[in-house]
Amino acid sequence: MEKESVNILADAIKEYYGNYELEDLCNKFNVEVDYLGVSPNHKKLANQLIAQGDRNYRRLLEKILPDLFQRCNHRILNSTWESNVFDEQMLRHLKKLQILLAQDKRSVGASAPVNYQFKSKAEPIKFFAKAKTAVTIVDTQIGATTLECLNEVKHPLRLLTGKDEQSLSSDFKNTFKLFCSGGHEVEIRRHVVLNDCYFFLNGRCWLVSASLNTVGQKIVSIIECIDAKSAIAKSVEQKWREAEIYQI
Repeated sequence: MEKESVNILADAIKEYYGNYELEDLCNKFNVEVDYLGVSPNHKKLANQLIAQGDRNYRRLLEKILPDLFQRCNHRILNSTWESNVFDEQMLRHLKKLQILLAQDKRSVGASAPVNYQFKSKAEPIKFFAKAKTAVTIVDTQIGATTLECLNEVKHPLRLLTGKDEQSLSSDFKNTFKLFCSGGHEVEIRRHVVLNDCYFFLNGRCWLVSASLNTVGQKIVSIIECIDAKSAIAKSVEQKWREAEIYQI
């Protein structure tokens, strides 16, 4: 697990920081950069940051990680999809890194994330019932179970899903009509490129391991995103604006 985290972080730092910029940043945190020839030893630096041997490394990681998300998202939002395949892939790697660090119980943000596991539908129903704001769901598959989990929400709902046939269950239209007849305010949009699942509510963001629609069939884990929340939200809002409105 640690080896994978080091490789992801090393590749991201190498891609999004120039050599002089990286050295200047490390100097600000009193962290020495070793070199391999004329280039920084990115893997050694990443290993030291993951290990977080002292306070300087912890502070530097707290600075670098959200910055990497921001730089990666900036490229994605300011170029065509065809030209940012690398950055889309790197964004997924950075999200995975955040999960690995959370599982390692190492704090890389100002506050500790709150994570959950949903083993049955009762748990997400209770989770979403606590919403005090509008709720945004980004999910690769939406169906009856999704709507059942959201049934207690008293605020507007935004659901962003894909455009392929598997994104909506075969009987979804009738299920959705019934759900809306219960007084729920819902908007659904469909985007051509959707790979990850997220929940946004109460000013917080969670990365979701699997579709909410699969709760009860498998365990669905959600990991709160703290450092990357702003960058993820910008990416999701961009997709929401681009997405096609679903009409009954």
